[in-house]
This record gives sequence, structure tokens and C-alpha cells, in this order.
Amino acid sequence: MKKPVLILFFLMIAVSAGTAAAPDFGADGLKGLSPEQRKGLAAGEIIFSTDDSGTETKEALVQAAVIFDKTPKEVWNLLYHTEDQIKYLEEIDELKIIKKEKLKDCIEFKLKVAWISVVYRVIHRFEAENLYFYWTMDRSFKNDLQDLKGFWRLYSYGNGKTLARYGSNVSVKNVPSFIESMFKKNGVRKALTAVRNYINSGGTWRKK
Repeated sequence: MKKPVLILFFLMIAVSAGTAAAPDFGADGLKGLSPEQRKGLAAGEIIFSTDDSGTETKEALVQAAVIFDKTPKEVWNLLYHTEDQIKYLEEIDELKIIKKEKLKDCIEFKLKVAWISVVYRVIHRFEAENLYFYWTMDRSFKNDLQDLKGFWRLYSYGNGKTLARYGSNVSVKNVPSFIESMFKKNGVRKALTAVRNYINSGGTWRKK
């Protein structure tokens, strides 16, 4: 079972119950990336804008940049349908749409990793004009998580491609250390690879 992919569910969840200011990555989305990182990004690498020391705290926001081979509009249309995560993220066992509106939704996820089941609800809020959406844990529900937040912001990268900036943080409770370790950079990298496969296929790629 591909345990690291579990992270993306926890990962894709927004910053507050109200409006959150979109993070500023500059007009082209490259702000904060070094020349070396920009070169790696152009070569198809998933780039992390946090350091590589492996010492990030539980409170640290893990941030990444990735290129999709689709236009921002195409990427937005695929990511906007958060209920479709069950198609490409391995550990989702069940998914339930609690509410779906134009500007926000609420999705309940049930994940299964090894012998552990995790249930939680996510509120996503969408700002199509900024190609930005963010998410938080629905605190009105009894979640098997302590906290979570995250975002996607999209930028045109030219030649029909999209630069996506991503951030996430998850705090879990009462779970083994091997699950918590999946929320580090290596786990995020594997989860974002699954997202990239799905986006680049135009939404036809499926998890095994």
C-alpha cells in the first residue's frame, strides 16, 4: 500500500474558517525560489521552498512548487472537483460530499493505512479569480486529526503549462509514528507526483 499518498488528503485543507489572504509568490509565481530551484522546476522536479534539513516542526508549513502540462484553467477545473481525489489518491477508502457550493465545499474522507482508519472533514474555499483555493479542518465534526491547513495557487508558466505553488500542514493525534512521518517532505513528494499524473492525463489517470 502506498502510505505516503495519504498525506495529500490531510495536505489539501485550508487556513481559516474565514477568508485567508492568498500567499504572494510574485506575478510569475517564482518568488522565493533560487536560480537553482527554478532550473530544477523547469526540468520537471518537484521543488520544496523549505530547507532540506529534515528538521521541520509540526507547526511548519511544507511548501512546494510543481509544473503541470496543462493550462491554469484546465488545472483549476480538475483540482476544483475535490470529490475526485478518491480517483487518484491511494489511501482514500470512502469519500462523502457533505456540501458542494460554488465558493466552498465540505468533504468527508475515510482513509485506511495498514490497520489504521482515519476519518475527517475538510472545508475548501475557492477564489477562482486568483486561481487560489485553501482548506481547513471542519471543527464542527469529530475529526481524527488535531489540525490541518493548506492551499494551491496557480500561475501561467507559458507554452500551455501551469506553475502550481502548494502549502500544507497537518497535526495528527493518537497514531503511530510511521503515519506521522508521512507528513514530511518525502511523503508530500510522492503524493504530489500522483496529483501531477492525474492532472497531466487530463483527469484520466487512476491510482492502482
